Amino acid sequence: MLVIILKSFTEGISIDTKKVLLISASTHVPSNSTILAKLVLKGLAYQEVNLNDVKIFDVQDFRFAPNWPRQNDDYYGIIEQLKKAKIIVFATPIYWYGIPAILKSFIDRWSESLKVDTNFREAMQGKKIVLIIVGGDDPVVKGQVIIDQFKYICEFLGMKLIVSVVGEANRPDTISNDPNALYEAKRANIILKKLPDVKTPVSKFLKG
Repeated sequence: MLVIILKSFTEGISIDTKKVLLISASTHVPSNSTILAKLVLKGLAYQEVNLNDVKIFDVQDFRFAPNWPRQNDDYYGIIEQLKKAKIIVFATPIYWYGIPAILKSFIDRWSESLKVDTNFREAMQGKKIVLIIVGGDDPVVKGQVIIDQFKYICEFLGMKLIVSVVGEANRPDTISNDPNALYEAKRANIILKKLPDVKTPVSKFLKG
């Protein structure tokens, strides 16, 4: 099923799309957080997984059991893409001052990977994380708890949160009404283009 839901975007740049993975966690189409994330990724090659289009069951806690039963869902294929990526971009709305259940369920399942996949922790170390969050109620202040959560997750797994972009929007496809978010997205885009994992031709960069 992963082959069906995994989308690649190259925008004319001949680099490995597997190096950058966008994880979208909104149920809205169009999604303000995904729109903002794609501004951050403008001009870069990446793959996208929309968690709303896949099946990921809730975690079952077998940390102290001899075995962890495998579930019949899409989690395992997506986690392999996650392990291959150098840069992971999480795009999420703010639901009741936290992340949506579909994203929380996905991250909760990492406990399973830590238990059954001896390579998971090592594979996650050193990854660069980009966090895009959009909310309608003072998200710069009230979304800080989500940024802190991802900082702690990164610390635990040896990853690094390199940039976060916060936007304010409520109705679908209205993120363009937040000039500060658009400005921060452009700044984040410049940061990403300077990273060695996403080398961009000079001519492409100068064109914006």
